[in-house]
Amino acid sequence: MKYKFADNRNYQDLSSGRVLYNLPGTTAFPVRLASEIYQRCAALLLAGGTDPPYSLYDPCCGGAYLLTCIGFLHGREISRIYASDIDENLVSLAERNLSLLTREGLKKRMEQIEAMYAQYGKESHLEALQSALRLKDMLDRMDGDIDIRCFTADITKARDLAGFVNHVNLVITDLPYGNIVSWSGEVDEKQAVRRLLENILPVLLPCSLVSVVSNKRMKVTYQGYRRIELFTVGKRQITILQPVF
Repeated sequence: MKYKFADNRNYQDLSSGRVLYNLPGTTAFPVRLASEIYQRCAALLLAGGTDPPYSLYDPCCGGAYLLTCIGFLHGREISRIYASDIDENLVSLAERNLSLLTREGLKKRMEQIEAMYAQYGKESHLEALQSALRLKDMLDRMDGDIDIRCFTADITKARDLAGFVNHVNLVITDLPYGNIVSWSGEVDEKQAVRRLLENILPVLLPCSLVSVVSNKRMKVTYQGYRRIELFTVGKRQITILQPVF
């Protein structure tokens, strides 16, 4: 796959565990690919007549590493971020990571890193602090803080999201492929994905887009959507869908 939008540059400021929080067993996501997916979707939205700012949702957010990276890189185009996951511990991590997209949250994180550097004097802490300062510059170029909402939900069973999520322009989610039971309790992976697509449908705006990252063997489809684009990067397959109302 040839990248159309995201530059091949150093994204180390967004490395998991550097400034962004992490937990043992949680996974990161290629930052350049996250940016590429967002920018492809944003270009499609714009071409379809939907101007930014956009409302973004990830129903399988994990620790929200994907969302946080997109927020830093493209936050000027985003007004609201919704994040949900079945795992309460991961939702707590998501809240901490997404708080970095606010001035207060990033300031708190910088104070934590400064305290660690003062106590231990490690080069890695100094580098993390330098990264945090560059991330602060990115926030300062935004008009204001993004509205952030995190909640716990099994998206394969969440029949009524309206109390938590509304008016979504864009869904970007990285399915926990190969370990579907851990997030849905479903034995049938295909059925779990169909339920996800069914349950998010009522909160999507007309002309919205849904980008699903999965393994290459997964056919991501549901009767309420039409496929707009399909591409692969390494072991990952990205399917961009649009709801048919």
